[in-house]
Formats: sequence, structure tokens, C-alpha cells
Amino acid sequence: MNDKDVKIEVVFIGKPQWEAGWPYLGYDNTKTIDSIKKHLNEKFRRTTFNYNEIVTNYNVELIKEIKEDIEGADGVIIFTIGHYGEPGIVQAGVELIETRKPAILANFIYAGDHTFTKIFSTIKDKGFQIVFLSSQNIEHFDKMFENMFNLMRLRGKKILVYAKDTIEMNWQVILGLFNPERRQIANNHPEFLNRVGEMRSDEEFEFYTDTIGLDQAHKWRKDEKHYNKILKSVFDVEMIRGDSEEILEYYNKVNIDQANEIAQKWTKNATIVEPTEKTILNSAKLYIAFKNILKDKEIDIFAPDCGTFLLCGAFPAYPCMAFFELSKEGKYGICESDMDSAISFLFGLYLTGRPGYVSNQTLDMERNQITYMHCVAPCNLQGADGPQALYDIVYHGETHFLGASPRVIFPIGKPVTTIKISVFEKKISIRTGKIIDNIVDEKGCVSKMLVESNVEMIMKNYDWSTFGWHRVTFIGDWKEDFMNGAKILGLEIVEEDI
Repeated sequence: MNDKDVKIEVVFIGKPQWEAGWPYLGYDNTKTIDSIKKHLNEKFRRTTFNYNEIVTNYNVELIKEIKEDIEGADGVIIFTIGHYGEPGIVQAGVELIETRKPAILANFIYAGDHTFTKIFSTIKDKGFQIVFLSSQNIEHFDKMFENMFNLMRLRGKKILVYAKDTIEMNWQVILGLFNPERRQIANNHPEFLNRVGEMRSDEEFEFYTDTIGLDQAHKWRKDEKHYNKILKSVFDVEMIRGDSEEILEYYNKVNIDQANEIAQKWTKNATIVEPTEKTILNSAKLYIAFKNILKDKEIDIFAPDCGTFLLCGAFPAYPCMAFFELSKEGKYGICESDMDSAISFLFGLYLTGRPGYVSNQTLDMERNQITYMHCVAPCNLQGADGPQALYDIVYHGETHFLGASPRVIFPIGKPVTTIKISVFEKKISIRTGKIIDNIVDEKGCVSKMLVESNVEMIMKNYDWSTFGWHRVTFIGDWKEDFMNGAKILGLEIVEEDI
């Protein structure tokens, strides 16, 4: 993750010491302010705080100076620590929020309640990027502070996208995916090879693929320029396009001995192994190619259109094991060039410190269960310091006889929080659940996380046009963090399961 420096403007709003009001006549603001400063400086050492003179009336020059400071900051915290009926301090708070920087409005009860309530009542429902809390204890605000500071470190991130705008079939590469498994397929499923031969001989044949944004993973294709504009303005994240041809170039330069070492490690650590050594070796070569691309481009998250690339011959191997291995190093591949899932993944990663599981889903309404399934998941879903997932190496789900995919074992009994961000709509869906089993079934994708959830409500609230099919699941109860993060970014929250 990025250790970007974060600068936060801190503003105190209260009453002069010898005005009548709350907390009381003669109250010394200095003690409260000093204790807040001490807490912030000691608790959040990676964050730079700029503290302003307390606002006790509407001082035009002071408010102007604070606004200028906020403009150069990543966000602002406004503490309401007193009141005495002076409307100018409320107006000051409102104007500081109107700078439209991410803001936290924090009130100490029996002190700034009047000011806090009037400020919030004035600005609520106006689309500002703000979270708020009123409490007695400074530590109760820490989750909001941490959520803001972590999200600010997301700014400046780049997501590398590999996606074709026109499709050409490269049968030499496609057949290279078949060759390692040809003998087994010929023995068990000869009709499969026969059909592939017919496809190849048909000069007009190509698999269905999407290049204009019809697929739920490709919403960004509908208006790439506008999508990038929103991505930049809301998240300060940039999508950059890569040339898919360079993947083959990097792949062909991989040292075979190095790839062999990786493949042997994968096989040794897996519980079950289905594909041939050659298939697994090719995936190891692709892992090294990806690793070198990301290193050269100084990027740690990318989203290749893997399904399309496999169908048209732009991938020389299945990427699933490569993504799995990269996750050990804090590098992440997002399937199907799904940018909404990629930004959802980053949003969750920076808030929780844990990678998410990008997946399809099935809804079993009779049993109140969801199966989140894909052909890859990060190995470290419980965080860098948590246990790494056990896995089998099996054939890819949809293509059934080809490729190497990790069938990841998920931790039963753990709570999960599942999200999806729609960049175009500036919305986030949130739902919760609990892992109750790992499913092994040859149909669909190979890694199957079975989750207990409120499926009936999810179905009633389902909005395909906004959120599509993919979801991103994080192990742990992160609902409050995600809701705080959404408010900080100005996203509309859709709670799918209530």
C-alpha cells in the first residue's frame, strides 16, 4: 500500500473563555485543545496536522486564512468544543465545510452541542463529503479519523488496464493453452478437440466478447473519458491503458528455470493438483511476466480483460495462479478489466488493510445463502500478518479442461462485508454475512465461498444496471468503516441487505 503523506487541517470552534455558555463561564479551551493535539499527534504519527487558532467569532481574516490552509490539505477536522449563541461561529463552520474538502465534524458533548447541531442541520443533504459524531471521548472519533487518513493515501493511485478495442483471433496462442492438456482431453472429451478444430478452420469464427461496455464488468467502456473524469474527481485515481502485446513480449523473455522453481513451489504447497506440469509452468511464466511489468511501470494493481484475452489468444497462459502469487507481494490483479471492482478493491484495501475477493455470485433464496465464486482469490484475505489460505490447483471453471486456478479455502465462521462501487453513479452497495462453508462443485468458478446473508432483501434491492454482477468481499465486519469511507468520498450508500 501507498505510504503517501497526508495533511489534515484541524479547526476548533468554541466560545471565548469569559463568555456565558457551554461548557461554562470561565472554561479554559486550552486544556481541551492541548489534549486533542496530543492524542492526534501520538495516535496518528503518519499524518501531518496543521492546527489553527480557535474560532470564537466570525473573524473574516482568520476564516479566509483557514480556508486557504484547507485548500492545501487533504481534508479537515472541525471540533466543536463550545457555544454561546453567537451565529458567526456556526457560519464559520458551514463555510469551512463548503470548501468541499473531505471533512469530519466532531463534537464533544456538554460543550459544542448547539454549534455542532446547527452546523450539521445547515449542511446535511447537500452532498458534502462529511462524516460526523458527537461523543464524550476523543478515542470514540478514532475510527473516523483512521478511515479518512487511510482513504487519503489512496489518492494518486494508478490502475493499469489491459483491454482490446478490436478483436483478432490468435489461434497459435489459443492452441498453446490446449497443448499441455491435449492427451487428457483427447482421452476423456474428444468432442471438445473436434469442436476446437472446426472453430479454427472457420475464418469468420470468433467468441463473443465485449468492446463497447455491454458487459457488466466493462461499464467504463460506455464513456471512457467521462469515467476517468469521475474517477479522478472522486477518488483522485487514474486509469491508464496498457498495450496487451507487451504481455506476450514479457512472457517470452521469462527465464524458464526461474519459472520452474515457482511452479514446483505451487505444486508442493497445493493439497490437490489437477493440471499438467506444463500448464502450471506456463502460469508461472505469466506470473513472472506480470511481476516484471508492474515493476517496470511502478504500479501495484492492474486489470487485464482476462476472459477476452484467453478467448482471442492474447494470453499465453491462465492468469489465476499469477494473481494468487502476486497477492503475497502486495500486487493485485483484478479480473475482466472490471474498473468498478478495481476501485472497490482499492477502497476496501485502504480502509481495512486487507485485499478483497472479487467474484461472481449466486443467490440461494431457499437457504438464505450466497455463493461468491471466481477462479482466483488473494492468498492473504485476512491481511498481510494473517494466515495464508490453503489451496488446490485445479482446472479453470468455465473452460473446465484447461488452465491452472487456485481453489482457495476460505475461513469458516468469519464475518464478511461485501461491497461494489459504481463510478458513473457515485454509489456504493454494502451487504454483510458470515462464511459457513467452502463448496466444491464442477459447475461455475472454482473458488466458492458459501455465505449466510439476508438473500431475500438483497434480491429485492438488487440494482443490476448500477452495480452489475461482480462484488468484492472483505473478511471481517467493516460496515461502519465502509460507510464512513463512502461519506468521506461523497458516495451514496445502498444497503442491499436491509
